[in-house]
Amino acid sequence: MDGAEQVLPHGAKGLEVDDLVVEFLADKVIVLVKSSGDHYTLHSGKNSGVLDVHRTWKDESGQERHKTLFAIRHDSIAVVLSELSGLTVDFVKLIRPLRLGWLGHHKIGIVWGLDPICDEDIAAVTRKRQGRKRLIVDEEEWASRIIVPEYLEDVLDFPDGPFAMFARDERIGVGFKVTDQAGSARLFWIKLRDLSRLSGAMGSRVLQAFQRHAIPPERYPDIGFLKP
Repeated sequence: MDGAEQVLPHGAKGLEVDDLVVEFLADKVIVLVKSSGDHYTLHSGKNSGVLDVHRTWKDESGQERHKTLFAIRHDSIAVVLSELSGLTVDFVKLIRPLRLGWLGHHKIGIVWGLDPICDEDIAAVTRKRQGRKRLIVDEEEWASRIIVPEYLEDVLDFPDGPFAMFARDERIGVGFKVTDQAGSARLFWIKLRDLSRLSGAMGSRVLQAFQRHAIPPERYPDIGFLKP
């Protein structure tokens, strides 16, 4: 995570989303729940060789408490990633070619700018909260950048990137416009139903893999900074 604090736009070191504050520091990520004051820390373990997640809160007496929720050695992470290498192939299988004629025939509309992903788009719809180094969403700017093209062919003039697909008022997929090496625009899409199904299966596989290789809580006392 070294240098992670430099990846956000506007020189920010964190962001605020509703009740959550996420801060990116040199070797850790901290998630603060504003309503409760609890915070959760993902520590990279650069020096210890152990990545851990722990919760920090204050008990009824006001004393600060810590509890390790998960810990894994760095060498075990490599094993987990090797076990999960097939997930990328499963995701790629969801990608389908997209034709403008098919969109028109099925009366599917498209919206560009609903999901800012690239650094430039994120920078455009966020600003740094005054007096703090945290990003907040500029909802007016975000709304102003959303485009619903009059003609489906206009999507070919969009910048490369994602766009949302709607059937009536229901969002059904994520489309992608890509310009190939010859300069031709190509369209692809992923059905949200398929993505949701795969995400559930992937989440379960990822969780099980990390649990298999995690440091068991009964071993926490052997590692001084882990708190059972």
